[in-house]
Amino acid sequence: MQYTKRLAEFVLDTRYEDIPVEAFRLAKRHFLDCTGSCLAAVSEKPGKIVYDYIKELQSDGSTRVIGFGLRTSIDNAAFANGILSHAICFDDSGPSHPSVTVVPPLYALGETYRFGGKQILTAQVLGYEVFQKLNLVTKDAWEMRVRGWHPTGFFGAVTSALISSKLLNLTLEQSLNAVGIAASMGAGLSQNIGNMTMSLHAGNASRNGIIAAKLAKEGFTGDQEILEGRFGLMNALAGVNSYDIEALVKNLGNPYSVVYPGINFKPYPNCWAHHRVYDSMLYLVNSHDIKPENVESIWCDLQPDKPTYRYLQPKTELEARYSLGYGIAMCLLDRKLEFGQYLPERITDEKTLETMAKIKHVPQTIESEKHKIVVKLINGAEYSHVVEYSKGNAACNPLSDQELQEKYRYCARRVLPNDKIERSLEMICRMEEISDITEIVDAITQNETLMTMPVTKG
Repeated sequence: MQYTKRLAEFVLDTRYEDIPVEAFRLAKRHFLDCTGSCLAAVSEKPGKIVYDYIKELQSDGSTRVIGFGLRTSIDNAAFANGILSHAICFDDSGPSHPSVTVVPPLYALGETYRFGGKQILTAQVLGYEVFQKLNLVTKDAWEMRVRGWHPTGFFGAVTSALISSKLLNLTLEQSLNAVGIAASMGAGLSQNIGNMTMSLHAGNASRNGIIAAKLAKEGFTGDQEILEGRFGLMNALAGVNSYDIEALVKNLGNPYSVVYPGINFKPYPNCWAHHRVYDSMLYLVNSHDIKPENVESIWCDLQPDKPTYRYLQPKTELEARYSLGYGIAMCLLDRKLEFGQYLPERITDEKTLETMAKIKHVPQTIESEKHKIVVKLINGAEYSHVVEYSKGNAACNPLSDQELQEKYRYCARRVLPNDKIERSLEMICRMEEISDITEIVDAITQNETLMTMPVTKG
């Protein structure tokens, strides 16, 4: 079987009417969530750097970057959107980060070509299907990360290329060429998890998929068996004969991956892999009214051998988002996790450092024990807990619509006035009725004076 071809055929042949309503309902939730993640990053340092970079390019174009009034080319807009979506670690997850290479290019394509909500939603659902199938092929996404590959950058480029091919009406042959081109443009190293370049992986993937589709439409070629080929993407990432290529096309759309197993939402702006521990710590602190000054020690498997856990003593805001110990300390000190905790002055605060010094690393071999936390008090009392499914788990502990909308408001109010927040939320929730995605872009865009705003600390 020609696996790349079968995947491309599925994407190109699937119509809006073929997709169940539940898939669209869930897709709109993820569209809203990713939009909020972008808006929250606009006034952060990565957002300001991206803004200055795009402005300096002075490229012609009519496509806006999410949250900005600055107009640029379609590929530059997708690039900036992708970086914003992944910049502060608040985007969805599982496995890898699907929305950051699906929603950003869709915004750029949608405004440039005036696509309606139904077209965008169809491409979005199919994008999630492609992204998740690519992850399943590798069998073990964690092993990829340990070997140094960040899947989002590679699988995202292929995903962006296929949804771009669909929206731009490429033929099957052109679409296969686009995938071949995009696969060679994918990139991302796990060593960069915990700094700004991690979000660059999403930006490059979002942009490069569009570039690949546009090149292919003009006749540029790429290998048409790039996913399964002997010297192709899966062999390079997973190793020869260390992947299951059948998983790429097994049960396509039956069910759609956005429906089951679903994609997890983050209630906290940090690494999703840590959230079971954070939920366990918050449970203990609140259930037993644990005060920081009464704690003697905290015991947990900090898993420093994994790339998303390795910052035992974080020095920057982004390192702190990938530091399990830092998050545990914040749970104890503040009984919550939010934006304002990821600031330089908080990371170096004496109370923070004192609390982190109480956290002890206890290696565990049983997977369920890796998320267990034990708190020992000065008076001899000891409490332990492990949460099986963290808040936001798509299948077992999802965020409600109300919780998700409050998260969006929390993100968007950093840069948008209330009227635009409510208008954009309302439009995304009825996206299938929107005839031109530009209406949504208008509602999430400020003028360029936005960039003079200070970084929000709450």
